[in-house]
Amino acid sequence: MNLRIVCAGFALALAVGAAPSQTIEQLQQRLGAGASSPGLPMRGADIPLVEKPWEKISDQQLFDHGKVALGYDPKAWKHAETDHFVVHYRRMTDAKKVVRQAEFYYQQIKSDLQVTQDRFDRKNHIFVFEKAPEWQQFLSDARINAWAAGVASRSELFFLSRQHDDFAAGTLAHEITHCIFYRFVGKPIPLWLNEGFAEFESGNAYAKFKGIGGGKRGSGKQGAANFPLRKLLEARVYPEDKEQIQEFYRTSERLVRFLLTKLDRKQFVPLAMKLADGASLETAVMEIYPGKFKSFDEFVERYQKFD
Repeated sequence: MNLRIVCAGFALALAVGAAPSQTIEQLQQRLGAGASSPGLPMRGADIPLVEKPWEKISDQQLFDHGKVALGYDPKAWKHAETDHFVVHYRRMTDAKKVVRQAEFYYQQIKSDLQVTQDRFDRKNHIFVFEKAPEWQQFLSDARINAWAAGVASRSELFFLSRQHDDFAAGTLAHEITHCIFYRFVGKPIPLWLNEGFAEFESGNAYAKFKGIGGGKRGSGKQGAANFPLRKLLEARVYPEDKEQIQEFYRTSERLVRFLLTKLDRKQFVPLAMKLADGASLETAVMEIYPGKFKSFDEFVERYQKFD
């Protein structure tokens, strides 16, 4: 089952795209068998949740979409929180599934990025809608396309729960990666970087959550990843053609995977910060990796040989 996703706020412009779900078997074939990273619990640990009234939640700061979702009556929602997330829900079973994955992804992404401290000292808010009518009302009130089944905006995530679909496999991982990455950068970043990192980590983190490996390739999407580099770096909105959209995703993941696996991973967040501050990839690469490349042309040449 494929969910249509809106990713708003974290990209440079309103980002609309499709994040196709994958089965466990597809991910296993693409990534190979393996275990979770050392120190990370296999498949995620059960997270104890205690329902709290809204006024007892430790972090009540919301962005615009969060305020719309909460509505005029916070008591209409049930609320609970973990170390890094506040979840708003109707059914406790939904809330437990979501935070179990969310906390696992947070720790996995933090480990993958080799960072020790968040730049965002607030909690991520996750709203889990149960019924389609209330979801459609939220989309209308928030002025979001009516076909969307999920919204990632800054540090907040909103989606319609679907029973019996395991939250569309890696789709939740993709969208929540946007929110978690915001914790370590805290600023809007280029579209290719936003989507490329979410594609890379959604496959890896979800595979490790399921205990089937991860690390070589992110989302596991098949097909060409040769979207023109200049157009990729300059993109502020998604391509209109469906095939080009998919190649845009694959190429973004390929570039991010090159940066993460072939260069110093500890420098990935500093690179993202440079890009968030408006630097070109050429300027950022030459400053963050001094002496690694004689020129940006050499960087491009090595990337183009990478698969």
